[in-house]
Amino acid sequence: MIRTVHLLLLLLLLFFSVQLAASDLGNRLRLLFPGEEPAVVSEREFLGKQLENIFRQLKYQDRLERRSVKKQVDRITDRFKQQVFRTYDPAAELTDAFRSGRYNDATASVLVSLTLEKFNIPHEGYVDHWESYLLVDPQGKRLIVRNPAARPHDPEAERSFRREYLSLVRTMVDQDLTALTPAEADSVFYQYYYRPNHRLTFLQLSAYEQFRLAQSAYIMADYRATARHISTALLRDSRMAFMVLDQAAKVQASSLKRPNEADYARRLFVGWRGDPDNRYYAAALLRHFDERQQALLSADRPGAADTLITVYLANSPQGATEWQNEVRTLQQLRLLAYHQEKNEIDRALELAEELYAGNPESQQYRNYIAELTLVYLRDTYSDPEELLRQVERKVGRYPFIKEHDRYADIILRQQALRVRDRFAATEIVEALGALAEFRQLLVTVPGGLDRKLWTLTAFVAASNYYFAEREYVPARAYIEEALLHDPTNDFLLHQQDLLSRY
Repeated sequence: MIRTVHLLLLLLLLFFSVQLAASDLGNRLRLLFPGEEPAVVSEREFLGKQLENIFRQLKYQDRLERRSVKKQVDRITDRFKQQVFRTYDPAAELTDAFRSGRYNDATASVLVSLTLEKFNIPHEGYVDHWESYLLVDPQGKRLIVRNPAARPHDPEAERSFRREYLSLVRTMVDQDLTALTPAEADSVFYQYYYRPNHRLTFLQLSAYEQFRLAQSAYIMADYRATARHISTALLRDSRMAFMVLDQAAKVQASSLKRPNEADYARRLFVGWRGDPDNRYYAAALLRHFDERQQALLSADRPGAADTLITVYLANSPQGATEWQNEVRTLQQLRLLAYHQEKNEIDRALELAEELYAGNPESQQYRNYIAELTLVYLRDTYSDPEELLRQVERKVGRYPFIKEHDRYADIILRQQALRVRDRFAATEIVEALGALAEFRQLLVTVPGGLDRKLWTLTAFVAASNYYFAEREYVPARAYIEEALLHDPTNDFLLHQQDLLSRY
């Protein structure tokens, strides 16, 4: 099924490799976002602007070029962890890191690689089983840079990853892969996947970033997107892993046209019961179940989805406990999204709490609880003071809510409005006290999607009061203080320029 790459592909790969020999950011961005369509140009310019901002901070605030390689790496990774990388998401694209804080191992590697290139810090890219990483100063310190959510590599986890991947390969290639010794199985795995000790160029690393998007799209049964990302990856690198996934997506896409859903599922179950260790059957049935339950939920038939899961659980092989738990979890997640879309937040929250009870260490489930709890409280309590009391009560039960952006927005918003209202009422003692409390919250409350907005609200309110009183020194000082929190804000920079004339 898997065919070799055409000569044209190899010529394209050579062309791009030559063109991108220089580590110029503009060329890199054109590789990552090729074309001149308005949407592509917009993404390219947005990422360039955000990276240039990071570069300026590293150069002028961190004085990066004066430091040792180890300290340079520490400063760069700290910048990205504190300002950019916040939530691990396998489906994240490069610009998502700056728009919403979502990243994965591939996007983290590409963005950090671009930064290392900017400061002429030698490094290499690698893929080790389920994640990519960078090796900085390979001829000297050999510093390994992984994404913030990287999990430990132990032999058993790696063997499990190889075993599950080969389950997919066995169904996609003509080669007989049964009854392999462990050494033979590993040899086949590395033939069809990445070798951990093989260095990647930036071009190949960018191809892996597209491969990760293709993997995520495949898991979500978006086979068109899988094919699109694989096509882009193949323009940058030649990998059997790309062709295996592309073939699997084509098989799955063709199966969507099957006329008899129940018969298709029955045949999969028969095959799985005959080969219970084949993870491909398990994965295919999980996707098939999800497609059917999503169709039922789209038709507003959640009760029928309950019946469907009973059938699937009953037909699974003996001992398939892990798969059965995955099916149950998948249904809970889909129902959660269904009720959230229907604005039935209380029911969605119940499902989130059930998921959390089963796996309290899951960051994803914690995020669900935090998001749904704060939305529910915001919609239920219109009085700001009562809202704060209810939020703090929930924090007592779920302390991790304090780490959520929406919590920060509620707390900072309320305090910023207090500052604004006290200055507007010329209650100066109370206003200054409220502003002092707001400063403390900026230290103790992390995050917040609207953090910059509420910071601007508080300090501009103070500046405007003193400007009206013709006290220009404190008026300027409060704008300067606001700029410490948001140094590129155009409004604050305009105010700074305006007040400099007084």
